[in-house]
Amino acid sequence: MGKVVNIEESSKRRAARSRRKTSKTALVLGGGGFTGGVYEIGALRALDLLAVNATVNDFDMYVGTSAGSFIGSMLAAGVTPEEMMRVLTDEEDAPIERLSQDVMLRPNLNEYARKAVTFPLHVAAVVKNLLPRINDVSAIDVGYALAEHLPKGLYANHGIGEYVKEVLATRGVTDSFDALQHDLYLTATDLDSGDRIVLGDDQDGDWSGVPISKAVECSTALPLVYEPVEVNGRTLVDGGIYSTTNVDVAVEHGAEFIVVVNPMVPYINDRHSGVPTVSGGRARRIAEMGVPAIANQSFRLLLHQRLHKMVAGWEKRFPGVDILLLEPDLDDELMFGTSIMDYSRRLEIATHGFETVTHRLAGDYADYTAIAEKHGIQISAKRLRRVVRKIREQESSEDSVWRRIFEQTTGALLRQTGTS
Repeated sequence: MGKVVNIEESSKRRAARSRRKTSKTALVLGGGGFTGGVYEIGALRALDLLAVNATVNDFDMYVGTSAGSFIGSMLAAGVTPEEMMRVLTDEEDAPIERLSQDVMLRPNLNEYARKAVTFPLHVAAVVKNLLPRINDVSAIDVGYALAEHLPKGLYANHGIGEYVKEVLATRGVTDSFDALQHDLYLTATDLDSGDRIVLGDDQDGDWSGVPISKAVECSTALPLVYEPVEVNGRTLVDGGIYSTTNVDVAVEHGAEFIVVVNPMVPYINDRHSGVPTVSGGRARRIAEMGVPAIANQSFRLLLHQRLHKMVAGWEKRFPGVDILLLEPDLDDELMFGTSIMDYSRRLEIATHGFETVTHRLAGDYADYTAIAEKHGIQISAKRLRRVVRKIREQESSEDSVWRRIFEQTTGALLRQTGTS
């Protein structure tokens, strides 16, 4: 019988041949915008520091949804969390190109121009259609009719696809799923049919020729933020619309040990302490923070409740499969209070993900130690605790402790602290 363990928030690549491989493994990465992606980088750094005979680049397969598709494609191409961290810290000698805000958020200017030119004609058509029933028309009806002519998304995300293609090239990998040494499955949602599309599955002839970069564009096309992506005559949007994590994709492809990272959780508000606001104050209730916060919380509640209904059924649905779930605590103010596309706080969020997951992994790991070793993966909380204790002795503040640990390579940390 498999086991589901809920771990809430809970160097260079070491050779995988030292690991006693007993089963097929998968890393499943959920969505959460840019903020969710950098949280995942921090979480993956923590996993690398915990594992003795493997790294997160050694999983047999990667399943990515939304931001997770971007991170998953990097891992499958051999990019390590340490290298991703060096991009976040803007190191000049980073091994891959810097990921700038201009790459992620390119205004959809062509769409704006097209819509602006034809907007007067659309207004005339709306008036003609609504005028015969003007007495029964509400402001919502008018607004909805006019909104039909708004751009399909604020931004175009082809910059993300171009970035992925460039990184693959630096690794000597062509922009094809077949060129990867690991299995990679990226999910998207068909906007018209509601079907889930799994890109990278060579058994599906309709999608087998889609490049990795285009698949990432499709999976990250968050509605309203990014315009949908047209592929093979279909309109595709963010894979998280169908499922937050799409864990079943990994199971269907034979995974027996699955680690799931889900950055997107709701905020359980303690009305006595309130919720931090962007302006620096605190609101007693989420509703006091306005429409964006209400929509944000509602979306998170919907996704999280759906995910945890699935979690409750994983053990029965997938007997013999061990699944570890990592996600932030439900009172995580930083994750809730930060916009999912906030580029300016990237290092803070990544360090936060590293710190919180490290605390959880170092503090209470009996269940998942047994599960990991069952699948040939050795982990050591003792090593991790020594690193944290040694760095804490050398730094004046807790923030600087975690910042320093996060920004150094695993190998450097182990050498400095005399830990093996």
